[in-house]
Amino acid sequence: MGWLFWIWYSIGAVLLLTVGVPKVLDFSNGLFLVFYALYALYLIHRAELFNGMSDQSVSNATRPLWSRLIVSGVIIWFGGMALEWLGVHSGWPFGEYEYTSVLGALIYGVPWTLGFAWIGVVAGGVLLSSSSKHQSAYKSAISSKGSYQLLRACKVGIWIILLDLVLDPVAHARGFWHWAETGGFYGVPWSNFVAWFVVGGLLSMVLPRLILTVRILRHATFLYQGMLLLFGLLAWQAGIGGSMIATLIGIVLAEGNYRYDTRR
Repeated sequence: MGWLFWIWYSIGAVLLLTVGVPKVLDFSNGLFLVFYALYALYLIHRAELFNGMSDQSVSNATRPLWSRLIVSGVIIWFGGMALEWLGVHSGWPFGEYEYTSVLGALIYGVPWTLGFAWIGVVAGGVLLSSSSKHQSAYKSAISSKGSYQLLRACKVGIWIILLDLVLDPVAHARGFWHWAETGGFYGVPWSNFVAWFVVGGLLSMVLPRLILTVRILRHATFLYQGMLLLFGLLAWQAGIGGSMIATLIGIVLAEGNYRYDTRR
């Protein structure tokens, strides 16, 4: 799954940063979000379940079943789409905005691919907020299931906000969607980022607790950094300085998170 995502990513990045995506390839914008979601779920599938609070439970962990991940993905898709519909038609909780058809056909004003964007963003945040194998035994000894889920949800929300500080201004500038307000962060209201933190954290709770190998955490970090890099370069082209700074901060923090969690 990884090779398919990165090939699509590379072709899209070259087109977006040079001549733009031809009209005949408009479908590729939405398909990119689908591949993003599937790759993030694939990485979760390659991880292991955190079953309990002892070293023995760590050694006996098993991989999440695809059936469970599909159910979780469906919940996130419908949850994200429902909130987007609410946002488009009421202005709550993200602010007043409307979508164009750049990302795919609209379902009651919302591109059908937006649900996959929610899956990719939430699943990616969960991967970055999970523990590597050699850290899990220690962390399990000090974390109950409830407190672990809450802490992970907060971490996911932070990773999502950093990503959204780059994605939203660029998407707004490129006409993926339009905000009614002119203030906030390059035309994006601050309420949008608060809503992404809360909603992203809540939706992350439907995904299982994970134990990551160093390899999976490395791939998850590259995925997050790759998304930041692409939209950070687009922000540089559009002269969106704040998003460029958020890109650098996000890439450095993700790398620091990887090195901290995998240190010997």
